[in-house]
Amino acid sequence: MLLLGARTGSGQGWTGLAHSNYGGTNNLYINPATLADSRHGFYLNLGAANVNFYNTYLQLELPAPAREFINGNRQIEKEYLKEQLNGDAKFASITGEGRLPSFMLSLGPNQGIAFTNRVRAFVQANNVSENLARLAYNGFDDVNRLGLNQLSTDNNFNFSGGSHHEFALSYGRTLTPNTEHFLKVGGTVKYLVGLGGAFLLNEGTEYHVYDDNSVELRDRKLSYAFTNPDFYDQPNFGAGTPYGSQRLGSGFGFDLGVMYEWRPKYDKYQYHMDGKDWTDPSRNKYRMRVGLALTDVGAIRYGNDQYVRQARIANNGVVKINTDDVDIDDVNDISPTFDRLIGLSEQTTRFTSYLPTTLRLTGDYRLVNHIFAGLMWTQNLLPANTIGQRSLSSLALTPRIEFARAEIATPIMLANNYRKLQLGAMVRLGPLIVGSDNLGGLMGLTTTTGADLYFGLSLAIQKKRHKDKDNDQVSNKLDKCPKVKGSWEYKGCPAPVVPATIAPDAAPDTTTPAPAATPASDTVPAAAPATTPAAAPDKDGDGVPDAEDKCPDTPGTAENGGCPKAN
Repeated sequence: MLLLGARTGSGQGWTGLAHSNYGGTNNLYINPATLADSRHGFYLNLGAANVNFYNTYLQLELPAPAREFINGNRQIEKEYLKEQLNGDAKFASITGEGRLPSFMLSLGPNQGIAFTNRVRAFVQANNVSENLARLAYNGFDDVNRLGLNQLSTDNNFNFSGGSHHEFALSYGRTLTPNTEHFLKVGGTVKYLVGLGGAFLLNEGTEYHVYDDNSVELRDRKLSYAFTNPDFYDQPNFGAGTPYGSQRLGSGFGFDLGVMYEWRPKYDKYQYHMDGKDWTDPSRNKYRMRVGLALTDVGAIRYGNDQYVRQARIANNGVVKINTDDVDIDDVNDISPTFDRLIGLSEQTTRFTSYLPTTLRLTGDYRLVNHIFAGLMWTQNLLPANTIGQRSLSSLALTPRIEFARAEIATPIMLANNYRKLQLGAMVRLGPLIVGSDNLGGLMGLTTTTGADLYFGLSLAIQKKRHKDKDNDQVSNKLDKCPKVKGSWEYKGCPAPVVPATIAPDAAPDTTTPAPAATPASDTVPAAAPATTPAAAPDKDGDGVPDAEDKCPDTPGTAENGGCPKAN
């Protein structure tokens, strides 16, 4: 009943952060191309999590605001759950995700790498007929009152559940320089460790419930599989056992992404420094950005002779079952019970569970300064009866106000296979991210069909433009004269003063005889000795008076006008 009361898809969650230029490793799950030309020089995800649920069968109608029940002042009763009876097939799912410590690192202006790891878990029911959902919710005791004591032929459902640990390496790079039309790509490869899984697939089995303890099965097309929880109770089990040679299952996956940016004022972000032309890495340069990504392509192949079971129900005519004979205490009783009551046609110790393969098309438009509007289309690509987790298609418009250290976004979504209109919100403040894709279940509303919550904590180092205190196009890091304008040729110092030279025609004539000495009687009396003037001010003590010193605060040489010689 937890399944029938809650449904969501892995395509939901984190929508408020999907377009952010400061989402770090969280954005790689949307499109790995965001790794290239990132605003982050380094980003460390310390931890993040997401849980969500929603359903199309049961609606919670509370007699008081939800906060009264969240605070424990009131208890939720079954009578508050109202069946949504419209004849449509029902869906159900609960998903959770833990994003463990991960990092991304820029390799210069054009490339970036990342390592991420996360644990994902899900339980989903797909395409459950309304009659079967009602039977599961109300039980066999009410089949006559509810009119469910009839032959049911509309049965093609899929129950799936599982959990896996994902280790991933990502790489992104730009394909063009900073021009009006800018292009970048990215990819992720994943190693998957299966932590457990199960499925029940019905491809057309018909059933007839006669009363509270009698069921008839016809045209049986049922298969199932599961991993035995006893795996985690085995002797000498350790933290590394699920990852070793006796693991339950493993597999591989990948993501691919491409992004285009229209930069009509790209030259505004160019500058010259240290003898080179640079693009300001701290600024967002696009007016419009479009991205396309194919994510979660891959599968986990479970295989363990002791702890994995897969079987198909035998189709040998009509079988009538007395529910009193069904005695299943744990998973070890499943196959023997089915074999005894119905019969099994085949059994193996292997099965495959697929990742939620998804196509995402994103667009982001810069309205003015720090105000953006993003659009994201999410489309599930897995067929209905595929074993594994699936995303649910959605369309989301997300206006946001974005700064390097703070951000607010409010996604408006047509969610859950375009069936449900809902409002979300996301706040990023320094290292903290908190958001929800469905505020209806969190804001104290009395009627709701689900809720969603995500949060994360991170550390980031933003990319910065070269600093140049004296505006001489020589960065502070390399400037030998940071307080006076100079040039790159002289490492930020002024050009040296060239000493004056005497022209050859002004040299003294050594060929002309010296005049005869004047007799002593004709000499003019010697003048009194001149008074020695006071020493001129010289603040840096380099022997060049301040009045003539081009670098009065830095010791230099007289030949260089009081400035130090360039190395």
